[in-house]
Amino acid sequence: MTFIELSKHAYRAVHRPVKTLLCCAVVFVLVSLYPSDHSIRPLEAASTDVQKIARWTDDYGRFAVTALQVAIPVLLADKVGLMQLAFVAVSTTVGTHGIKRLTNSWMINNTRLGQRPSYAQSKHNIPSGHSSMASCAAFFVCRRYGMKYALFVIPVMLLTMFARVALDDHTISAVLSGGLLGLICTLLFTSRYVNVPKQV
Repeated sequence: MTFIELSKHAYRAVHRPVKTLLCCAVVFVLVSLYPSDHSIRPLEAASTDVQKIARWTDDYGRFAVTALQVAIPVLLADKVGLMQLAFVAVSTTVGTHGIKRLTNSWMINNTRLGQRPSYAQSKHNIPSGHSSMASCAAFFVCRRYGMKYALFVIPVMLLTMFARVALDDHTISAVLSGGLLGLICTLLFTSRYVNVPKQV
């Protein structure tokens, strides 16, 4: 099977849940356009231990799901899965950076959507790239290879999102929109893995 044939097969194999996608898209727009109040810092008084956990997750822990996202299809020699993983990763990355730049200067209720909590002149707040990539990794693993992985990947994804807020790197709106964007891209490009025995 050529690269083009594999790409077409990987794309056509996906059953896209239209109603779920529409619901996710509506919630994504609503969450993304919600102007988070930068004067409210719910995690500002968090303990030192919480801050340490957030920093460790942001620096190291979040990569565990990404590693699993790549390792499983490689170990299973799942070429269709690897192609779908590429679709998910590219669409999530393009979507994240495109929307960040599109909405950066938008003002809603005297709040610039691109403003991060850390400082007034910051850029590109919505959606959170860390959250969208953690989300697409977690949901790709669950959708492609089964919900048995959810007990590991979903907590890491949520901890990654929490860390971005705890470290004042993103607003709550930004991490929620990032999580939803990753889910949407996964639903668009991922099918269930079927293990086909090789012919002898």
